[in-house]
Amino acid sequence: MEQLKKIKLFSRLPEETLKWLNSKVTWEEFDKGSYLFREGEIAEKTYLVVKGSVKIVKEFSSGKNAIMGIFGPGSLVAEVAAVDNRPYPASCVALESSSAGAVPAKVFQELLKKEPNVAIMMIAGLGYKLRELTENLGAISVMPVDKRLARLLHKLAPSMGVKSASNVEITLHMTRRDMAEIIGTSFEVVERSLKKFREDNLISVDGKKITIHDYQKLEEMFED
Repeated sequence: MEQLKKIKLFSRLPEETLKWLNSKVTWEEFDKGSYLFREGEIAEKTYLVVKGSVKIVKEFSSGKNAIMGIFGPGSLVAEVAAVDNRPYPASCVALESSSAGAVPAKVFQELLKKEPNVAIMMIAGLGYKLRELTENLGAISVMPVDKRLARLLHKLAPSMGVKSASNVEITLHMTRRDMAEIIGTSFEVVERSLKKFREDNLISVDGKKITIHDYQKLEEMFED
């Protein structure tokens, strides 16, 4: 019950509905690199992320991947696939040790009938994801790589960062290659851009931790 309340979409459900939904959810643990689902599989479940983080990735036969989004605790994943009776359009992979609740598609559809407000909130959430995807595609097509990387770090800071008086420390559970796939470039270019950010004292890097020393300047970089 408490795990379900962590999902924004379900946080205001009546207690009776929450109990019913809780009886239908299967809670699962995923190791880093494990697939929650694979592209092309029948979309039988929607996933509720309550711990860790996952990535939605489009995998191509050429071996190249495109990361469509990163989602952490409180996120709903594959909600559309569970209601349109079509295969998953992309894969979902755990970026770190993660926990998620699996809701059968038929249960999710029944919930939308029981609670119309959930359907309205879901549409709003999908609209936000669509805007994010549109902005990302636009950034890849027109922005230089350093601005794309600045934008990515700025986007990750609220969900993965810890803010102090003057810095924001982000613990990234993704590889440099993941970062490159998100912003549409190569691993080597990401490394060069991070090095330049360090030389400019914009950030410091310690393993998986990236500390942003000037959050406002980072924002100004990609808004120019």
